Amino acid sequence: MEHIGQKIKDLRKKADMTQDRLADYLGVTAQAVSKWEVGQSAPDLSLITPLCRVFGVTADELLGIGQEKEDEREAQFLKETDRSENIALDSRTYYEKCLRAVEEFPRNMTLQACLAAAENSLALECRSPEKEELFKAAERRYHFILDEVQDEKLRRYVINCFVHFLVNQNRHEEAVPFAKQSPDADFLLLICLTGEERRLHWQRYTQGKLFEFVTALGMDNDSLPAAELTEKLIRDAIPDGNYLNLLPPLWYSLEKQALLLTDFGRYDEAMEKLREYGRLSEDFEVLRQEGEPLPYTCPLFDLLTCPRPMFYSNSTMREIAAFDLYNARFIPLRERDDFKALLAELESPGENA
Repeated sequence: MEHIGQKIKDLRKKADMTQDRLADYLGVTAQAVSKWEVGQSAPDLSLITPLCRVFGVTADELLGIGQEKEDEREAQFLKETDRSENIALDSRTYYEKCLRAVEEFPRNMTLQACLAAAENSLALECRSPEKEELFKAAERRYHFILDEVQDEKLRRYVINCFVHFLVNQNRHEEAVPFAKQSPDADFLLLICLTGEERRLHWQRYTQGKLFEFVTALGMDNDSLPAAELTEKLIRDAIPDGNYLNLLPPLWYSLEKQALLLTDFGRYDEAMEKLREYGRLSEDFEVLRQEGEPLPYTCPLFDLLTCPRPMFYSNSTMREIAAFDLYNARFIPLRERDDFKALLAELESPGENA
């Protein structure tokens, strides 16, 4: 019941026909057609011949007789054209396998994608005029697949392949609009763009990934290695100390290191991190001031600016840092002279008070 319903649906869509129009042809209701297609019922035997005539198919095709063998053959072709399982095949043999598969199952977009990749690979090994013909065939096939494919995972893969195909032919500008259609657009644009435009995009992409990574590291409150790595990554990426929107994750990593080092009884190291934590609280105040976006000055991100982040506290960062020092986990440090001095310094009015 489910098979014939799906077959009717596929044939109806192929014929660009609505359920209402098919119902008119057969003298039934649109609701009846809908029930067939979702598998709730099956058409009466008396309707099999009219259905075959409407769609121009045989009864065997409509009823799926012999379909199981066809499915097995199609699955075998998919296995034989999976490049990861047939890596030892030379390019021409692989191309011929893909060509036979597509000739037999032209509506299978996965097989079409394999053939496009095979055409491209073989072209790279051939001489003119075969090379040009294979490149043209691959390009036509990529366009065809993107027009027809319904599976989003396969579309994503094909776009990726087509972008690389165009870039490898130095057709960077043509590749850009296809790259923008992909969920991987930011990465693919690194391949497509050129010159200063590419450099700007690369800096935005890299800075964004760095921010995401150190933010993710900061989500583990009990990992000293994660906090240490956060600090190292940010300081290495921005050696001039103009951290801008990477200052918050750096600041919090210093506090976290101080807490964990205190827990481990490594008091001198904890104080070193707290002193740096207190010092950076002054830099934080610059970000709180209203004004134009601030420019990065380190070589990695010298084309970027940083919008001033929004803060929802009226307290200064010095006051927040001082408050954090009253955390009970810092009790082992409270009688140290350097801890008392740092607390007094943070609680005194600063230059930005």
